[in-house]
Amino acid sequence: MLLNTAHSKISKAISFSKWPFLKYAKFFRIIFFILSVLSLLFFCFGFFTNQLGSSSLAKLFGVFFLSLSLTVVFWQAGLFFDIKLKKPPLPSTIKEVLLSPENFNFASFLDFKAAVAVKKAENFCKLHQAPMNTAIIFYSLLYENLPLIPFVFSRLLLNKSDIKEILRKGLEKPLRIEDTNLNDFFIDSLKNADKRGYEIISCGNLLTSLSKNDPLFKSILVEADLKTEDVENLTWWWENNERRLVERKKFWEYKNLARIGSMAKEWSSGYTINLDQYSTDWTDIIKQKGFEDIIGHQKEIEQIERSLARGEYSNVLMIGDPGSGRGAIIQALAQRILFGESLPELNYKRVVELNLPLLISRCQGKDNAGRILETVFHEAFSASNIILVIQDLHNFVGGNKTEPGTIDISGIIANYLQTPRFKILAVTNFTEFHRIVDTSSIAPFFEKVEISQISLNETIMLLELFTPGWEAKYKKFISYPAIKELITKADRYMPALPFPKKATDLMEEVLISVSQSKEKILLPEHVAKIISEKTEIPVGQLSNQEKQVLLNLEDLLHQRIINQEEAIKEVASSLRRARSDISIRKGPMGAFLFLGPTGVGKTETAKALAATYFGDEERIIRLDLSEYQNPKDIDRLIGSNQEQSFFVNQVRETPFALVLLDEIEKANSNILNLFLRILDEGFMTDGLGRKISFLNTVIIATSNAGYEIILDAINKNTAMPEIKKHLLDYVFEKGIFRPEFINRFDAVVVYKSLTEDNLLGISNLLLQKLKKNLIEKGIELVITDLLKEEVVKLGYDPIFGARQMRRVIQDKVENVLASGLLSGELKRGVKVEIQIPDFKMKIN
Repeated sequence: MLLNTAHSKISKAISFSKWPFLKYAKFFRIIFFILSVLSLLFFCFGFFTNQLGSSSLAKLFGVFFLSLSLTVVFWQAGLFFDIKLKKPPLPSTIKEVLLSPENFNFASFLDFKAAVAVKKAENFCKLHQAPMNTAIIFYSLLYENLPLIPFVFSRLLLNKSDIKEILRKGLEKPLRIEDTNLNDFFIDSLKNADKRGYEIISCGNLLTSLSKNDPLFKSILVEADLKTEDVENLTWWWENNERRLVERKKFWEYKNLARIGSMAKEWSSGYTINLDQYSTDWTDIIKQKGFEDIIGHQKEIEQIERSLARGEYSNVLMIGDPGSGRGAIIQALAQRILFGESLPELNYKRVVELNLPLLISRCQGKDNAGRILETVFHEAFSASNIILVIQDLHNFVGGNKTEPGTIDISGIIANYLQTPRFKILAVTNFTEFHRIVDTSSIAPFFEKVEISQISLNETIMLLELFTPGWEAKYKKFISYPAIKELITKADRYMPALPFPKKATDLMEEVLISVSQSKEKILLPEHVAKIISEKTEIPVGQLSNQEKQVLLNLEDLLHQRIINQEEAIKEVASSLRRARSDISIRKGPMGAFLFLGPTGVGKTETAKALAATYFGDEERIIRLDLSEYQNPKDIDRLIGSNQEQSFFVNQVRETPFALVLLDEIEKANSNILNLFLRILDEGFMTDGLGRKISFLNTVIIATSNAGYEIILDAINKNTAMPEIKKHLLDYVFEKGIFRPEFINRFDAVVVYKSLTEDNLLGISNLLLQKLKKNLIEKGIELVITDLLKEEVVKLGYDPIFGARQMRRVIQDKVENVLASGLLSGELKRGVKVEIQIPDFKMKIN
């Protein structure tokens, strides 16, 4: 693509902008306007007080006329420059240019400020006899003194002066070879402008494209953990603010005039006296607030508009969780209707939200409330310009409405729902829709529109719009990395709540916390701190303590687990990958299938991991899958309209935990299919349609399927890789697990049977736990080698593993100590030893 500013029409504006007459036109217009006002005031004073002669008055009037004339001249010159010279006709549209860019001059599609920067880059190249490259254009943008540049770099927490100095030094000896990225820079600038709906390329488009194509700018962003998308968001933020300011100044624009309204529109429809007493008119609120940007939910808004405009059953039921943007959709719809941007059947109607709880509270008895409600509906029907909004429809349909503030309106509203003159936009959530609304008699009259949360990028754009208000309120500068950190971490660690409400509430909380400190800038670490406190999940940079835990995780787990090196190594490695954010898998932090005989440490490994990494042995969500052996148990597992799922609620409330799936081989195959998506993607959909996240969990499934093979192979001294192969062949042959299920796990770990030496170590661990409990009572238990050996001797069983030893300690040791405590024989400050072989106490 060519670049030649001299051969573009914008070059005339660049040349004329250097003329003093046009360069200082705004300054002279202001000066002469002030002079005209002052001269007029003096003229009026002299004329009405007779303190000035006719000659002086004539001179003052002459000064007034001349200065007013010059004001108009400079005003017209400025308008001519801004409207005519700065905005010459384009040779083609950007979409057409993108089809064959080699036939066009890039400079012909630059706005005035962008063209000035590019012209400066061309002059630099001519002066130094160097070919054009992206670094020179970047340098020119930084030195053009554009307000956009300090805005973007300050929000990104980048030092503009340092970058300018690096560029200056790099350009002291310009490259003599042509920049291979230059053409890509041109194309990306055009694409970015087209994406935003611009007719010409702005400085924001140039800066966004440079962040993708200039090597220096790219390296700066990589070092600061930033991306091209971040620069794009910030340039949109700046240019959108500038556009809104310009639009608000143009009082003659239709949108600004529409806010004023007219009496004719009010008189063209029927009165709604009773409705107005129990409602909120969103049309009036929009008139007061003015037009705002609509971020996200475009498809849902268009679907609602189409449904409301239908000739029959023109009613809509919005189904979405609180905080997903249902209220914003109503406001966006009211705005589009007010400004005539919706469908012809909806334009200029009133969007009115009926406050049913208020209506019910002011009425004595449900019969009286029903009569008033009938009147309200009839008014809305007769007015024929009302779109009636009803929040929380589930509270007002279905029988047995005995709670305060509820009433069954099904019978009253049913008569109106079939006519196009009566349009209802009702709102409910997924849970109550499935439980109540979907089974009600009026459900068939509504078009269902599901409202999901807006995307992460849309949430960032929304927070950018709110940021000036927050900064004014809390007197803190909100950096872009902090906004980005809040969005990404809230999405990952707070999945139960929807965007955008989750983001706005969290930002308020973070700002309140930071406002109590002397910090002037909101940084990512402030966000990470609050999210960690709310979720009890380690977020942000690794602390020294957490680093040590992760680096030494094997040793810490081996303090509780004897042998089983393979299992410990696999679990520790997976957690290190997940916490370092380098894992390529999308699912949980780790997913493991532990196979082996009972009592060899499978469940104990899970408990040790919960205590060591998750901070508490109680952070285990345990599911005994032997209780889910029938297909009908699916509803009990994921929940339904009639039954809450204890498992789902635990995961929603404790997203950072270890999920232990005991005896997984006994679960029904349909139940196992549910876990395929969890293991693969880290999500499941519960019975109420909610998305449940497992991204911050470690899933450990245990099974003793094929334990006979393990015992037999160990007796034959078979190597562990061979044992694992024989075991997997067995479970596939018997249909216990399918290959696609096994492949979803990070690792399938085979636990070996415990030898007597292993059991000796386990007996010591178990007795040490007992000793710790007695220390809290002021009693010291002396653990002898004879005691450990006797426990192993009595408890050794290759089939039941260490579980039998627990029973031996319980029967032979704990019972004796408990009797001593109850009898008063064991007192604080004593030492006690269990003698072998009769297991009697010896107190010192």
